[in-house]
Amino acid sequence: MKQKLLYIGTALPLVILICIVGFIYGVYVHTFLLPRLHGEHPHLPIKQITLIELNDYVFEGKYALIAAILHYFLLVFFITLYRVVNTNPGHVPTQWLQKINSEIQQYIQTENNLIKKSQNSHTSTSFSSEIDEEQRQQLNLRAKIELIDKQGRRFCKNCSAFKPKRCHHCRQCKTCWLKMDHHCQWLNNCIGLMNYKFFINLLVYGCLTLGFIIVTYSRTYYETLYSHASDGKLFLVSFILLYVSFLGINNQFIRAILSNITTLEFCEAKETGPSKSAYENFTDVFGHSPLVWVLPIQPDIEIDLD
Repeated sequence: MKQKLLYIGTALPLVILICIVGFIYGVYVHTFLLPRLHGEHPHLPIKQITLIELNDYVFEGKYALIAAILHYFLLVFFITLYRVVNTNPGHVPTQWLQKINSEIQQYIQTENNLIKKSQNSHTSTSFSSEIDEEQRQQLNLRAKIELIDKQGRRFCKNCSAFKPKRCHHCRQCKTCWLKMDHHCQWLNNCIGLMNYKFFINLLVYGCLTLGFIIVTYSRTYYETLYSHASDGKLFLVSFILLYVSFLGINNQFIRAILSNITTLEFCEAKETGPSKSAYENFTDVFGHSPLVWVLPIQPDIEIDLD
């Protein structure tokens, strides 16, 4: 029962996000798109045109195109949402762990040889014959960690395993992710190396969809603002605040990509990745093909672990 409640609790923000998108879509279609597609909106004579009503004449007769564009934005938004939620953020590769284990075994073998040599010569006080097996294992473990750390290796105490640079442990996922950016409660998943592009695509698609609605819906905003409907004004204010929030978040993450820094590294003031140009940092995330940039497609990602 406790596990079920925990699962529901973690999935609830994602459900709320989908409901918000559905609500905005429903209001837009019901109050703007359908009346115009059905010809229920009155056609204004040219002499009555004001600046705020100009968009009615710009989009006059193009409402089918508006509907197509809107549904395209929503389609790629939900495809990207599915991919960012269901894509593994990036486990530590098995080959890298095997490489580290090989190095560890070499260090342990070297330390064991030193212990045997010291015991045979009886000239060492550090490795005397009084050291039992358990103490010897602890000593070997400390020596192993010390030697690995001197090479810049990092050890996760929670996973009891070594992890590459820029890899972080997520307490909610209970695992280490490559180039972890943050754990997103709204998406019920961590954002890491393998789904970071999808996350940025999702933000951009969301911002484009909201911006498209604002542009085509502007006269309705004007009418709502000067009406006596308090619920309409509340929706208007909430919608604008949501759009401004999307713009701010997009700006934050685009700057982070160009600077090659993750959210965790920024918050903890840690050392970032290698110094590159803004374009190189961008292509590290989005790839080199402009078509891949704008579609929810995974580019070829080069994993730099050492």
